[in-house]
Amino acid sequence: MAPDTNELQAINTAWQIAIQEILRMVIRDMYHGAGEAGFSSHIERIEEAAVDSIQTDLRLRGTDEWTEVLVKERACNFVTTLLTSFTYDRA
Repeated sequence: MAPDTNELQAINTAWQIAIQEILRMVIRDMYHGAGEAGFSSHIERIEEAAVDSIQTDLRLRGTDEWTEVLVKERACNFVTTLLTSFTYDRA
């Protein structure tokens, strides 16, 4: 029996939260020692590189051009939203 829409949405949301928290911890641990300015610089560099990679290197097989453009645009938006949500923890 296939899961219902609410269950699929809950699974998707849980996955997004889990990945976001893992990334938050990894990035914080990797870049905390450089101070707040260094941290912000690293986040900006990661964002720019990820967006560029999505736009130039990502190829989606079996999709039309419209779908590929839409997926790339949304993926870039997710990258930006996620990375700009990270803040330097002074503790």
